Amino acid sequence: MAGELALTKAALLTPFVMFDEANVLIKDGKILAAGPVEQVSIPDGFREVPLEGLMIVPGFIDQHLHGGGGAAVMEGTTDKLIEVARFHVTHGTTTFLASVTSAAYDDLAKVAKALAGIGEKPYKGARCLGLHLEGPFLSHKYYGTHLVNELREPDLEEVLKLHQLSEFGIKMVTLAPELPGAMEVAASLVDEGILCAIGHSDADFETTITAITNGFSCITHCFNQLRPFHHREPGVLGAALLRSELMVEIIADGVHLHPGTLELVLNTKGPEQIILVSDAMLPTGMPNGNYLTNEGELTLEKDSLTNQKGNLAGSVLTLEKAVKNFMDFTGCELTDALRMATYNPARYLGINKHKGSLYPGKDADLVALTPDLDVVMTMVEGEIISGLISLDRE
Repeated sequence: MAGELALTKAALLTPFVMFDEANVLIKDGKILAAGPVEQVSIPDGFREVPLEGLMIVPGFIDQHLHGGGGAAVMEGTTDKLIEVARFHVTHGTTTFLASVTSAAYDDLAKVAKALAGIGEKPYKGARCLGLHLEGPFLSHKYYGTHLVNELREPDLEEVLKLHQLSEFGIKMVTLAPELPGAMEVAASLVDEGILCAIGHSDADFETTITAITNGFSCITHCFNQLRPFHHREPGVLGAALLRSELMVEIIADGVHLHPGTLELVLNTKGPEQIILVSDAMLPTGMPNGNYLTNEGELTLEKDSLTNQKGNLAGSVLTLEKAVKNFMDFTGCELTDALRMATYNPARYLGINKHKGSLYPGKDADLVALTPDLDVVMTMVEGEIISGLISLDRE
C-alpha cells in the first residue's frame, strides 16, 4: 500500500546525517520530508507507522547479484527473477542489477527477455534496474566458476543486441581489458551509457591505466580473480588502489577477503570509492548442501560456496550482512559502511538523484534496522514490502 505514511520516532541515517529521533513523511512513493521530530510534524490524514527503537536507512543497492533463496538469474524466467527479488528485499535490498555469468548468446538473450517480463508482472520485491553482464568477455586465466568454453573475445554487436531486448537493458559490463578489441568495445559501450568494469582479468598496470582512459570505471569484486599484486608489476590491483577514477566492488563475507585486506582498501580508497556487493548465488539463504546451477554443481558449507574444483563460486552473502561485516572487520563508522551499500552504488549507477539517500523528492526506498543492524522492515517506492509491519493486513 503506497500512499500518505508517516514513519515516526525512529533514528534516521540519511546516510550522511544522523538524527536520534526523526519522522519520515511519504507520499505517492516519494519522501515528502525527513528530519528531527521537532522539525517534521505529521500532517492530517497521514497514517502513522511507529518505529521507536529502530533506525531508518536508505534501501541497499546491489549491482552484483546472481541469485538467492533457491533461484537464479541465469535460469532465465521472469518468475525466477522475481523470486530473487523477493528474497533479497527481505534483507534490505531495494534495487539491484540482475547479473549473468558467461553463457551462449541464446542463454543470455533468454535472461534479457525474462527481465522484460518483470515490467509486465507486478510483484512485491526489490526493483531490478537492468542487467550486469559479468562475462563472457573474461580472461581464460582468471575465469573463476564461469564456464570456460563460453568465454570469448569482446563483441560490441552482441552486447548491443542484448541491450535492445528489454526496456531495462544492460547497465554494466565486466570484461578483461587485455582481450583483443576490449578497449574499443568499452569506449563504444560507455558512449551508449553502459558502464564498464574490469574483472576476471590478467591485465598489467599499464593496460589498466589505458583502460581508464577508454572508460573503464570500476573493478568487479576487487582482489578476486585478478592478476595478483607484485612490487615490480602492480597490475590491476595496483591501479585500482592508486587511481581515484576506479570504484571498487568488495565482497565482505569474511571468505573472499581477509579483514586486513578490507582495512587496506578502506585506507587507500576511502569510503567514497567502495561499493559493497553480494555476488550472491542461488544457494544464498538455503541449507548446506549441493546445488545444481548454470555454473555446474556448487557446494554450500557454512558461509562458503565452492564448485567441484574446490574454488570459490560466488557468495551466499546479503548486503544486510555485508554492512555488518565491513564494520566488524574494519572498525569503520556506520555512516561509511552504509554509504558503501546505498549512496555509492546509486552514484556509480547514475541513479543518485532518485535513490541511495533519504531526502525530500527521492524514492521512498528504505529499511528499518534494529540496533544490531538486522533488517525488520523494507519499503520500496513507498510500499512496505517486507517485515514486521504489513499495512495490507490491517
